[in-house]
Amino acid sequence: MTVIAERELRFIQQGKRGSRKVVVRIHAPKPEENGNWSVDFEIHGPGDHKASRSVWGADSVQALVLALANVPLDLGLVAHEMGGTIKFLGSKDLGFTVTPPRS
Repeated sequence: MTVIAERELRFIQQGKRGSRKVVVRIHAPKPEENGNWSVDFEIHGPGDHKASRSVWGADSVQALVLALANVPLDLGLVAHEMGGTIKFLGSKDLGFTVTPPRS
């Protein structure tokens, strides 16, 4: 599986000093036998936490967009379960989804 994007985040646990690394890896979209596409993504960290998941779409773009939309949801669950916050460049906005400007 080819990794097409990777992002390093920081996990900050309440009541503890410092932060721990969290790495997200997004794999290249791949065609499925039924004509749909899938994208796998992985979350490594904090600590020994490891998770991987697949999402599917009607085409490669939809599968990739859905993966990018699901990553922050999964990260939010990890942060909640471990009693902390995950940040990117010091911000709670992890930068995986973009809302287009309104006209």
